[in-house]
Amino acid sequence: MIAELYNSKLYFWLATFGAILTAFYMFRLLMLTFYGSFRGTKEQEHHLHESPLGMTIPLIVLALLSLIGGFVQLPHVFGGHPYLNDFLGKTAPALEHGDADISTTEYALLGGSVVVLAIIVYLTYKRYAVKEFHPDYRGFKKVLANKWYIDEIYDKIIVKPVNMLAKWLNDFWEKEVIDWLVNGVGRAVQYTSRQMRLIQSGQVGSYVLLMVLSILVFFALQFFIRKS
Repeated sequence: MIAELYNSKLYFWLATFGAILTAFYMFRLLMLTFYGSFRGTKEQEHHLHESPLGMTIPLIVLALLSLIGGFVQLPHVFGGHPYLNDFLGKTAPALEHGDADISTTEYALLGGSVVVLAIIVYLTYKRYAVKEFHPDYRGFKKVLANKWYIDEIYDKIIVKPVNMLAKWLNDFWEKEVIDWLVNGVGRAVQYTSRQMRLIQSGQVGSYVLLMVLSILVFFALQFFIRKS
């Protein structure tokens, strides 16, 4: 099964296409960033500065590792040694191949890579190393320039519905229901306190009058209860 995957032409061309696409986008990034004139505003150009050491030092380390990383598995035809095969061979044995001379294949692949790389460099330089950038796109290029409209789709199906729900919760539930309940409790307490305050006036005469009236009420109730 593994041997069939390694010998599959489909996987070979998919990998080749991915490598070419990666090279194209990386050189596009290079041309847009370091070639041509600055395409921003004067205010933006005034604030340009080098990244801090916290970013530049890791980038330098990664650049050095990528520079020397290719020599770990340099092909034998170029005088290299299969260090990576020897290291991984202890856990994942390599497939057995014949002793055929592959130097011709290596040179063909190297030559093809150089030619394709040169074409990519030329095309990206002519297209992206320009003084002015006019994003007047049409068709599928416009879709790519707008990042597949991911932001617009996200805004339509996520942001706007959530904002509408939040506005409804705020306008109806928050103001009409929750505020009404909370304020209603406060108003009920205030009304009750005002009525209780009329009873507790602090006037002795009022207290004596209420006491006499209460006694009369009790006597009257007692009289009617006995009659019944």
